[in-house]
Amino acid sequence: MRFVTTCGLVGLSGGFLMISPPLRESLMDVCDHGQQILQAHQPYSYVGLGALMLVALGTYMYRCSQPR
Repeated sequence: MRFVTTCGLVGLSGGFLMISPPLRESLMDVCDHGQQILQAHQPYSYVGLGALMLVALGTYMYRCSQPR
């Protein structure tokens, strides 16, 4: 059920970004700025990003394994 909800939210968000050029441009500017920050502080920023993703994955797996 969560997969269907997630797909629906992603689809609606993508559709809204398609019809809203100012929001799409703003989002692209934020993504570009984040990429510039990552490149300016490499390789430490990539190590931190990898550690953050491992923590997020561990948290996700822990929460999914909890009984309801």
